[in-house]
Amino acid sequence: MFSKKIFCVVLYLFAIQLHSQNNPIQFSSTENTIKSIETLLLQKKSFGKDTMALKKYLHHFQKTKLNGVIYEAFLANGYSDYYNARNAKSDFHYQQSIKKASTLKDPSLEIWTQLNYVYYLYHNREYAYMTPLLLKLIDKIEKKNFEQLILPGESFKKIGWMMQTLADYENALNYLNLAKKHTPKNTAEYAAILDAIGLNYLRIENFKEAESYFRQVALLATQIDDKVRYGKALGNLAVIKQNSGDLKEAIALINTDLKISESENSEQNTLYAAILLTEMYVATENWNKAEETLQKAQDIVHLKSYFKREELKVITLKLTILKHQNNTDGELMLRRRLLILEDSLKNKDSDLAISNSNWLLQKAKFNQKVSQAEDQFKHESAMKNIYAVIILLVLILGFVLFQYFKKQLKTKQLLHQQKIILFELEKIKTEKKLLQAHESLNSQVKYLRDKNSQIKKLTTEIQQIKESSSNNAKDKTGKLKRLLESHLMTENNWNTFKKEFQKEHYEFYRMLEDDFPEITDSNKRILLLEKLDFSKNEIAGLLGVTPGAIKKSKQRLKKKIGDRYDILFNNVKF
Repeated sequence: MFSKKIFCVVLYLFAIQLHSQNNPIQFSSTENTIKSIETLLLQKKSFGKDTMALKKYLHHFQKTKLNGVIYEAFLANGYSDYYNARNAKSDFHYQQSIKKASTLKDPSLEIWTQLNYVYYLYHNREYAYMTPLLLKLIDKIEKKNFEQLILPGESFKKIGWMMQTLADYENALNYLNLAKKHTPKNTAEYAAILDAIGLNYLRIENFKEAESYFRQVALLATQIDDKVRYGKALGNLAVIKQNSGDLKEAIALINTDLKISESENSEQNTLYAAILLTEMYVATENWNKAEETLQKAQDIVHLKSYFKREELKVITLKLTILKHQNNTDGELMLRRRLLILEDSLKNKDSDLAISNSNWLLQKAKFNQKVSQAEDQFKHESAMKNIYAVIILLVLILGFVLFQYFKKQLKTKQLLHQQKIILFELEKIKTEKKLLQAHESLNSQVKYLRDKNSQIKKLTTEIQQIKESSSNNAKDKTGKLKRLLESHLMTENNWNTFKKEFQKEHYEFYRMLEDDFPEITDSNKRILLLEKLDFSKNEIAGLLGVTPGAIKKSKQRLKKKIGDRYDILFNNVKF
């Protein structure tokens, strides 16, 4: 009987959910166009991967031209949710919504459709493509009465987020405060805006204000039962504790954030919290916890195409852990992926892309100031303003170029360090192969040929650096030369090689000892290596001399032993 009741309750709840999904959209009868549009927008639902359900839900929108604009925008958003990436279908429907809004000659609707598209680009980290469109949109918005905007609170919040990402913190704070004024209190939207303002203060290192806002967010999230937002607030408070040096409290806070995010299936915040917590464990050298926590980030980072920047952080942390574990095999593969990611993010979701976008913002500000100066050109003070703006532009340009070249230099230094690490890894692997191999002349020959190959690569790299115009070429070649010297045949290597050689070529070695007592140890090294078919250049590389020095050594030997030279070298070659 009890199980039958449970079945009825479940069936009833399922019916309610099904009805809510299929329930047609309610259209407002008000004559106020903005209110009518807002009524439609507030009924937006997410259908995840079910695009058929989305199209069925939006079917009624096609009855009027106005509704057709919203239909195209909602469909574009739906495909964005489906692909979790920028895609051709979403791009098409976003452009259709903008085009249809333009034909209606409704500035408010045009602004909303354009902002909807710009925010889609922002969500997918297309900063370089997004920024010019955002600047044009902001120009339109600032020329309008804010009361004529559709959903002004949400619109200002999105612009504030985008400005914050592009490091224009002054304008970001301005728009977020506008969003706060136009958003009802005690709502999830209001909590999100408070959180964004706190982050803005955090970025400019005003930790006192940032903490105040994050505590307001935590309190409001508790009151409205928004668990994910509460977790995020704790995570942000953890960052403040981290900056003050209280890592114990920071770890406790971010741990709570991570548990909440996992229980609420919030992938993005779980990823953020896991990366931040791993950084803290690394800072406290808690390597086991760091590896365990980083695995949670690794499980998420490949789920979205726009998580590449986060993947870069995950790999950097993984390399730190592997270095502590002396796991050189794992390092090599990760460093290759690191280079691929850095290249793919170069013009998209990287510090350089954000810096370039920020430059566009500064340029727009400059153009705006020039325009204002031109309007006041008749006044005597106008020229001073123009000169000030030009100086400001030069300073900004100089700063951006300085940051760009600094980034380029840092990238080159990183690539050079990675090359050195790769050379070192190859050396370690060669030594490891020799240790694992059975003692034999063949293993010694293989070992020497591997070292010779690495010597050639190092020599080529050193020569390229010398030929470049690098200011720190001496420092760079110094590290490589030390590594090159470590490959040369040491006394210990020579004795091991000589021992194995005698086993395979006993008669030849005995002949050298008995018939040619005047031959020096350095002569023997050349003769033994030639006997094993090493070329003059290869022998020179292994012994750390020039091919010319090898040639002169043989000439001196010929002069020393006279007619017996041909007898000796016939034995060497055969």
